[in-house]
This record gives sequence, structure tokens and C-alpha cells, in this order.
Amino acid sequence: MKKGCLRCKHYFSTFDPQKPRGCKLYGMKSHAFPSLIVKNETGSDCMGFQEKVKRKTEEKLNLNDPKYW
Repeated sequence: MKKGCLRCKHYFSTFDPQKPRGCKLYGMKSHAFPSLIVKNETGSDCMGFQEKVKRKTEEKLNLNDPKYW
């Protein structure tokens, strides 16, 4: 399975329109996804990929419940 930057905890979006994508692990900002740059430069897939930790979905607030009123 291919691992992409969008699922990595090191990936972040920048405010720079010229370099909108970044990687905290490698300390880079670029127009392309950082994993593609690593693949082009080293010839191998990004070794720093770490899956983002998914937050637990909190119970939805039921405003019809009388305990809130």
C-alpha cells in the first residue's frame, strides 16, 4: 500500500503559495509533496512516514437532552 504525505504526522500545509506543502521531519517546504521529492532524490520511498493518530470521535452533544436545560 502506498503511503502518502497527507496521512503522515510530519506533513503540514504552509501559507506560502509558492511552497504550499511541508515536512517537519525533513525541514522542507515545496510545491510538490515531500514524499515525491524524497523518492526523486534518494530513489526509495520516504523512510520517515508515521501514520497520523486519529482522534477519538467524541459523543455528539444532544441539545434536546433535559440535563442541559
